Amino acid sequence: MWRIGLVLALLVGGLASGPGPAGAQSMKLTWWEHANPPHNEYSKELVARYHRAQSKVAVSYEVFPMTPYFKKVTVAMSTKTGPDMFTVMDPLMPTFIEKKMMAPLDPRSLGHASMDDMKSKYLPGALDGYMAEGKLYALPIVSGTMSLFLNKRHFEEAGLDPDKDYPQTWDQLARIGKKLVKFEGDKMVREAFDFAMHSSSWTMSQFEPILRQFGGSTLDPTGRRCTVNSEAGVKAMRLRASFALEYKISDPTVSVATHPLPAEDLAQGRVSMFITHPGSVAQFGPEKMKDLKVVPLPQVDPKKPVTHFYGFALAVNPDIPADRQKAAHELMRFLVLNPKEWLEHTAYPLPIKGFLEIPGVRSHPYIDVFIQDMSTGRFVTRSPKFTEIADAMHRAMERVVLNRVDPKRSLDQACQEIDLALSKP
Repeated sequence: MWRIGLVLALLVGGLASGPGPAGAQSMKLTWWEHANPPHNEYSKELVARYHRAQSKVAVSYEVFPMTPYFKKVTVAMSTKTGPDMFTVMDPLMPTFIEKKMMAPLDPRSLGHASMDDMKSKYLPGALDGYMAEGKLYALPIVSGTMSLFLNKRHFEEAGLDPDKDYPQTWDQLARIGKKLVKFEGDKMVREAFDFAMHSSSWTMSQFEPILRQFGGSTLDPTGRRCTVNSEAGVKAMRLRASFALEYKISDPTVSVATHPLPAEDLAQGRVSMFITHPGSVAQFGPEKMKDLKVVPLPQVDPKKPVTHFYGFALAVNPDIPADRQKAAHELMRFLVLNPKEWLEHTAYPLPIKGFLEIPGVRSHPYIDVFIQDMSTGRFVTRSPKFTEIADAMHRAMERVVLNRVDPKRSLDQACQEIDLALSKP
């Protein structure tokens, strides 16, 4: 079963798609979205098609870098200065729903007879992450996971077969990494493996699956108390840091990756293995992908796999008039008309039933691996305080990896910060 679950960003500027002939449209809608170049280019193309298909509504499409975007849209919606429609990542749903920053969506305006009819056309659980009290608040447009990308040429140069010798466990990754890492004197010039260090959303996406593989969780079942400083959490954080501090196959200080370009080390051949999302297939392009292979996310115990999934969805501003909300629904309906095109342009699937049976979908690069990792995926921690939790966990990780702070001590501090955030209204 696929489910929809957070980190990912590659564009630093904005895009805007204006209307067709000047003055042709009588209504203007603004759509904000996070940065991801292939995704943004396709969205821009769809907006242009929408303008050609009708003459009533003009759509202004604006793009912002990933983490700043989600903070920007949160502030804008809370101050009632937000766009008519916006793209939201699933971890932010509890915050936006609690603070009434999204309008409930009308399934009929999206082309479905009822909510039950709509759910029947999506993969099991695909809409659950966007619902509250039986109401749908966002329409998923992509679903993703985090899988291991590896450089086949590096493997072959090291005498490894990328089709047989790829790591299935974290221990195997460490051993294989010893054969892939390169030094010039004491300086690491090619990392065997690296985790992302650039943002809190990526920290959560890459750390929480390991935490859950050890049987731990960031919060208790009530969502009111931090539990990441448990024995499982300490094991997970120690593993997270071990590739740099113990095995010395990773060195965050030599990375050229940035927030806008999180997988740049892999793209440049500066790292042999890196965990990233399906959209990277489109972002890298066919030439770079010739040297790359995608395999399932490594596990503590391959017999009990736990992975990550996430989703991006379209939401409507609850404070705009009814006619504008209706127009936003019509735009949403238009945007998801062609699931195969979404895959071809962005490398992300739409979470609808029968997706794999659409002609040509199964031939998409590594769709089988992404499906496998999605099938054991779980959402990152869901909480209205997700941003504060993610920031605290990012700081905890940096203390351990960069400053060699004891994992238990660092996680104790993180829990203090998280519990304080959870105690506030």
